[in-house]
Amino acid sequence: MADSIKVRTAIGLTLIAAITGLLAVDHYTGHGWGVIILAVALVAGGAAEYARMVRGTCPVPARALILASTGYILLKGAGYELAPWLGTLALPFALAAGYGVLFLHLRGAPSQERFRGLAAASFGFLYLPILGGFALDARFLPGGGHLGADAGVDPMRLGEAAFFYIVAIAKGTDICAYFAGKLLGRTKVVPSVSPGKTVAGFVGALAGGVLITGLFSAFSSLGALVALPLVPGVGIVMALVVISGDLVESFLKRSVEVKDSANLLPNFGGVLDVIDSVVFAAPVVYYLLAGLAWLREVSP
Repeated sequence: MADSIKVRTAIGLTLIAAITGLLAVDHYTGHGWGVIILAVALVAGGAAEYARMVRGTCPVPARALILASTGYILLKGAGYELAPWLGTLALPFALAAGYGVLFLHLRGAPSQERFRGLAAASFGFLYLPILGGFALDARFLPGGGHLGADAGVDPMRLGEAAFFYIVAIAKGTDICAYFAGKLLGRTKVVPSVSPGKTVAGFVGALAGGVLITGLFSAFSSLGALVALPLVPGVGIVMALVVISGDLVESFLKRSVEVKDSANLLPNFGGVLDVIDSVVFAAPVVYYLLAGLAWLREVSP
């Protein structure tokens, strides 16, 4: 157990340090290409792992899924960094990619296997680039006209803090749940989906969510939107979202009878195991901050 905790802690701290370094480079250059490249790499790696993970159950066109996923993320990022019209192409591209995957599955005779493959490919595209793409939207707040310039927050610092918060709340609550579950956990929550999840781990995740949200509220530009009275509610909601994301990936892995999506990182698994809760947290954080900023603008 001690070795497992040391490895998970070391890898988790390394990932956080890498994210911090990328955000620092982007901050001093005034651009967001570091985060965009990271998002492309993670989505591409996640799509490849997803296709490989489910191929024993249903056929998924791996190359098409990877190209569609990375293309969508690149267009979204280019829309923020190069020209807004590139970003407007992201949704039409996603629709075209969806139709392409559909036609790939129509090349042979109809069967349950092909139908499962179509459903799996469609879910993979929604799961990775569509949900995960909101991390870029959060990084470039208030981009795309979703937040007014008079929201009273430095746009660059808000985007950086929002992106870092997504990563921190996703991985931080997971780490809190892991330690609480290992040290105090006895009663299982959902053993049929994730045997390692315990009531103690669940409580640890909620506490971690509140703690991390409180730290960002107190020491980052998110405090201008997420005031201290909102911290408990936001922290608990985000912890529940993170737990849900982790459970969804656990459900997927158990459905196709694999332990980890890959063997990339010891005690962590693959890319999907690292970003599972991030892709669920990203849209919630984005719309939460957009909503709070809008309320700030319209309040007298």
